[in-house]
Amino acid sequence: MGAEPAKNKARKALVRGLALLLVVAMLATILLYRRTNVLLDAGEMENKSARVAAMQLLRDDAYVAAPRLSRMTAYARSLVAGEHSFEDYELAAQIAVAQNQLADAAAFTEKSIELCPNDQDILAALYLRMGYLTTLQEKYQDALVWFDRGLCITSSPEALLTRAQVKLNLGDTEGALDDVTGYLQTAENVTEMLPDLINVYEAAGQFETAAALYTRLIDATGDERYLLNRAYCYTNLNRMEEAEADCGRYAASGGEQAGAADVMLGIGWMRNGEYDKADESFVRAAEEGYSDPEALYYYVVLCAYVNQNFARACEYGDRLINRVLGGGEALAAGLHLENTTGKLKVTLAEMDLASLCLMTGASHVRMGDYDQAVDSLTACLEQDGNAAFANYLRGSCLLAAEKFAEAEKDFDIAIEAGEREEESRFGRGVCRMQLGDRDGAMNDFDWVLLNGKDEALFEEASRLMDELMRTASAETADAKG
Repeated sequence: MGAEPAKNKARKALVRGLALLLVVAMLATILLYRRTNVLLDAGEMENKSARVAAMQLLRDDAYVAAPRLSRMTAYARSLVAGEHSFEDYELAAQIAVAQNQLADAAAFTEKSIELCPNDQDILAALYLRMGYLTTLQEKYQDALVWFDRGLCITSSPEALLTRAQVKLNLGDTEGALDDVTGYLQTAENVTEMLPDLINVYEAAGQFETAAALYTRLIDATGDERYLLNRAYCYTNLNRMEEAEADCGRYAASGGEQAGAADVMLGIGWMRNGEYDKADESFVRAAEEGYSDPEALYYYVVLCAYVNQNFARACEYGDRLINRVLGGGEALAAGLHLENTTGKLKVTLAEMDLASLCLMTGASHVRMGDYDQAVDSLTACLEQDGNAAFANYLRGSCLLAAEKFAEAEKDFDIAIEAGEREEESRFGRGVCRMQLGDRDGAMNDFDWVLLNGKDEALFEEASRLMDELMRTASAETADAKG
């Protein structure tokens, strides 16, 4: 009687040991799951063409000084139909602009163009106004046509800069750069519009020029909130020492968003493959006052997992999984770092819930927390039924828990998908052996012996195959006896 518990204890230790063989070779790299790649928005900065257009259009006091606007709006709209003078439509356009009735303003301006006196300067101004109005309505192709017409007649630095923003929206980066060059050559004072001008260089990936212009802007205005923008440029240039210095100055100056400097450094370190430093930066930001700390958890998990800091990956992964799957408020799809005054917008890859659960589950496996690993990996498969690596890992955990039938099903899926086939076939062989399927187990072990490359699995498969063969021989002998 006393020997039976000892035998069961030894059997459980053996099974757990066999399951452990399946996970010790797991690579601690984000390449284990292709969907965990980070896509940093290094060049696609926020286009500000509509804002620039509004600024240029309303710069002329005539559009905001028309008297008794509310009472005159009805009169202005009555001018859409019927025959009226050029001056009538111009008055109506002024009122519509001041009231932010962009469609009306465009309709009135088109009437003005039809009735325009033979004056090229007036016609050019009307064309440019149409450019601004269509830009504000985000009709960028139309805006480009109107700006082209107006700029063929007259020179306007402001219109050039707005057209540059329009071209960015249409994907014409080179054309945008040409317009920015024209703006720099013709504008008398570029400081006010520098943030929008720099935006074009950032979108074109010309971060050296952008950084130099931010230096000029900081020197001209003394506004240290632009330090975060320049740090962003430095991270793209792999000049992390300078980025760190700017982020330090930004934080010391009392930047608008607490923790933003650490977030920027985390982005920079991640972009440059320094996941250990990125991990520390994101954790500092999350724990020391960043306005949306939970938006950082996914990137903490990602960096910690790549850096093999599995305890941290488990801690933050569990927090976020419980938050998202526990019925809490929906989180933002991705991290958006914005500095309104500095006109900075940086977007990280959207959070992939399946990959979050997978990384967390894999980290629990590496920590030996198999029950928690099963929960995370099950959540992963609920999000993405094709994540066969999760089936392999969950099968290994279930095998360690002696849930052989369930583990066998996971290994079946992993093998069919070609995921960790050697380890999965070995694991399935152990399950089949424990479930009494001797032929199935021998087939799996035989595959490992013929095709496998892992020496430890080869030795265990050989030992288990011998054990099965001896058992079969003994049963045959008993049957004959």
